[in-house]
Amino acid sequence: MNFLKREWRLGSTPRSRFGGVLALGLGLIFGCGSEDYQDRLDTTAKYFESIELQNAHLHGPWVDSATSISLRLPLQFVELPPPELGTTDASAPGMPTMVNPAIDAAQGDEEEEEEEEEEPSTTNVPKFGDARPAPRKPVEEDSVPDPRQPQFLNTPLPGIRGAFKAPLAVVAAGGRTAVGSGYVYVLSNHHLASSHEEAGRFHTDLIALLSSALGVTIKGDEVRQTTLPLRPNAFLKPVDYKELELEPAEQDGEMAREFGVATRFSLHLHSDGDVQVAVLFVLPRDLDVGELFPTRRTLSLETLRIDNPILTKPGGGAAVPSASGSAF
Repeated sequence: MNFLKREWRLGSTPRSRFGGVLALGLGLIFGCGSEDYQDRLDTTAKYFESIELQNAHLHGPWVDSATSISLRLPLQFVELPPPELGTTDASAPGMPTMVNPAIDAAQGDEEEEEEEEEEPSTTNVPKFGDARPAPRKPVEEDSVPDPRQPQFLNTPLPGIRGAFKAPLAVVAAGGRTAVGSGYVYVLSNHHLASSHEEAGRFHTDLIALLSSALGVTIKGDEVRQTTLPLRPNAFLKPVDYKELELEPAEQDGEMAREFGVATRFSLHLHSDGDVQVAVLFVLPRDLDVGELFPTRRTLSLETLRIDNPILTKPGGGAAVPSASGSAF
């Protein structure tokens, strides 16, 4: 009897041994599944934290429908209206007037009677439908003045796709707070699509243009390479940039009237395929910490996207505002 009790306690029967193995296996399976589930929860939480960080500092995506370029801008900035290309004015010369079919049918009999009584005219005046009017010459993008061009530079910026402006708090002389202006320009080489050579030099020519306009000399080691985002768990596609800071030694004339304080030009260059894009921040140098720069600038640059890297000349399509109902 003692022998049987000892065998039962040791679990040496086949059934007890199988039960122990099964319990161990189920514990391992459900334990691993629990860890995977917790990892997924942690990843989801980090993803939404990244989205909340962007939403706390940035507008919804601004999208240029003509080039597929998109960017989220800092909350302070609103878009400057682009130039209007072409008109749809029906009363313009060479354009047919609108015809109401019901009125036209009612007047048909009266016109026939008048034609029988009137003598043939020696002057041939074409009526609507008698001949196709000469098409109006389409308005070329380059021929339309762009109100977004900065007045504080002595040369226009090439390839503007979007321009944005914001009033910004600045630390002025004596520690007092003043209000200055800030600008963001999104530029691209799409307008140079017909010349592969010029399109390929867009970034280089832009640096030379700004260097000349601001009267600064640029050294090769001043151009930095960076990849954004730098922060972990951003869940964003990496964006490679060449970055350059430009600060003119003298700011007079239009620049002094526009800003009134020392101003810094931050140029961020990105390429995808044959498409070259530049994001230019023109900001007062001594921004108040309450404006949350450079945090917002970095978060904005993380979001730059080019959905179509094939270089084609844009058809003048307007930028699409964000669904938030703001200017973006």
